[in-house]
Amino acid sequence: MPFTHFHFGPAILIGLLAYRYLDFPTFVAANVLTDWRAALVFLGFWPPPRHSWVHTYLGSFVCALVFAAAMIYFRPYLSDVLGRFNLDSKYSNRKILFSALAGVTVHVTLDAFHHPSMNPFYPIMEKPLYGLMNTIQVTAFAYLMAWLAIPVYYWHLKGRPLNHKKYLRR
Repeated sequence: MPFTHFHFGPAILIGLLAYRYLDFPTFVAANVLTDWRAALVFLGFWPPPRHSWVHTYLGSFVCALVFAAAMIYFRPYLSDVLGRFNLDSKYSNRKILFSALAGVTVHVTLDAFHHPSMNPFYPIMEKPLYGLMNTIQVTAFAYLMAWLAIPVYYWHLKGRPLNHKKYLRR
């Protein structure tokens, strides 16, 4: 994606559709977290290239492991805020780890379609996804997914009463 905020649309839609299997905040944050280095390069705080080891599956998995460890610690503190949006659910260390790994995988895969400087399968230098979609198509796809997330979130709200206890881990 040209900028990290485009990853929110796919992350939120997939996170809502796979709500039972993913830890929603971990998955959404992992989708955006992968651009930490690219954002620092873009803002001039880090030297290029923008898409380096973090935008490989191997490198993003390392970031996901570190992020999952942080989320395992911080996740209990997010329950109140998530509950206000009806997004709190049962979670486990395994679910958090899976969500972090899935989130970075989605991010790297989306970026691999249109960033020529990426080598997602490093150390293998093949780029089988590059060029299948251009930046405009990937951006349109991300916007479409963001718009589709709105009715899915509405459906999610209608499907569960506010702060329903059987979904919460306390």
